[in-house]
Amino acid sequence: MSRFIMARSLEHALEVLATGSAKIIAGGTDLMIHLRKTRLSGGEAPETILDLSRLAELKRLEPDAVEPYVGAGVTFRALASDHQFARYLPLLAQAAATVGSVQVRQTATIGGNVANASPAADGMTALTALGARAEIASIEGTRLCSLEELVSAPNKTTLAPQELIVGFVLDTLPPLGQAFAKVGRRQAVSVARLNLAVCLDPALDDPRVVLGACFPSPRRLMDVEKVIKQGDPSEDLWWAAGHQAAQHFTDVCGWRSSAAYKVPAVTRVVAHTLAQAWAGLVGAA
Repeated sequence: MSRFIMARSLEHALEVLATGSAKIIAGGTDLMIHLRKTRLSGGEAPETILDLSRLAELKRLEPDAVEPYVGAGVTFRALASDHQFARYLPLLAQAAATVGSVQVRQTATIGGNVANASPAADGMTALTALGARAEIASIEGTRLCSLEELVSAPNKTTLAPQELIVGFVLDTLPPLGQAFAKVGRRQAVSVARLNLAVCLDPALDDPRVVLGACFPSPRRLMDVEKVIKQGDPSEDLWWAAGHQAAQHFTDVCGWRSSAAYKVPAVTRVVAHTLAQAWAGLVGAA
């Protein structure tokens, strides 16, 4: 049977992690499924389960700071329902609203979404577009790490056993040029077949297009961003970007069984989401 520890502070949590192997629980929406599968397959329960759900240090929410910050312990329900947050970081608010059911969003945390490192993680796709750097802490100190460096493979990260994610530092981007899209088998409570995060600025100097659920982890499509930079905002440009995104998908993944569905889906979703993001900018001008 596992020993259960409720962390009293961030320092206390780091001390527990430094003493040996412990499984971290915050919302538990991923961990509890993992523990159940482990038990049913005859595996051993973790020695220690460390609960971080009451740590105020992980619940910082500063969307209007010079460098916006989102604590790892903030729930998807909070991200989706906080009006000030949606004003400054609508992309992440939109992504949060698509995660699971209301019950799941009530407890699931953005830090857990990243630590679980699912290729289809909606929060991680949005964070990648926002240039997120994870603040990672251990008893030895803290470090910042990009999501590209943090996620090493599907469901695997470079986190050491004694480390935990405290929060995420984000880039400051025009909020009205942000849009998120998700395609699933149904409209709600669905794992993404693909998801997309888009950020545009008025001059198209720094477009960001991130595609998730198509690669081992969400990926910025630099070749698509280059197409956008070199064009003039128009429906033709958005469709050209969509076709380039589909080409990138097939170049990386080949023509697997899902390609017949995903290639046209990627093309349309990228084109439509870019048009939506641009409309937000133009409408505010």
